[in-house]
Amino acid sequence: MFRTLRAGLLIGVGSVAIGSCISPPNFPETPSIEFKELIVKRQPSNGSIPVDSVIVTVSFKDGDGDLGLTEEEYNNPPYQRLNGDGTLNLNHWNYYFKLFVKAPGDTEFRPYTTTPDLLVLKPEDYYGQFPHLEPPNIDKKAPLQGDLRFSQAFTLGSPFYPGQEVRFEVTIKDRALNTSNTVTTSSFLVTR
Repeated sequence: MFRTLRAGLLIGVGSVAIGSCISPPNFPETPSIEFKELIVKRQPSNGSIPVDSVIVTVSFKDGDGDLGLTEEEYNNPPYQRLNGDGTLNLNHWNYYFKLFVKAPGDTEFRPYTTTPDLLVLKPEDYYGQFPHLEPPNIDKKAPLQGDLRFSQAFTLGSPFYPGQEVRFEVTIKDRALNTSNTVTTSSFLVTR
């Protein structure tokens, strides 16, 4: 449905209950996120190349609850894949997942880039889309908060090698094209 070729989103949404005596929280209309958790599990290889299954969880808050895209929105302006001039439209995605690597002996993380001898991966290969998050049958804007879990599988050696330390940056965007803050995950060491 709404995901890149090699990524999936698991969504947990907590709507904000509003009773007659309870005031709704006052979140900004621009979404905000916080890093919550990074889980890495090595999948059994059965004699083949091992795969690291990575799940990144971020919590979100949004004052008007306009998070996520329907399939119709996803394929039409302003969210369509290509702009009128044929260039890639970055509004096509609402979940931005960027990779950073620290090689053994290095002191800093650097943005992941491919090498000429490997399959060329573009940053958008790790971007994703998630569907509408507001509760069903809601006719008015309302604050929304919850968790987004992004799962990604990385085959050992493509793109990461044993000894490298890896972390990610995550940003989300709402339907009004407001961009959240960017959060940095914890890191993990790629093992053999």
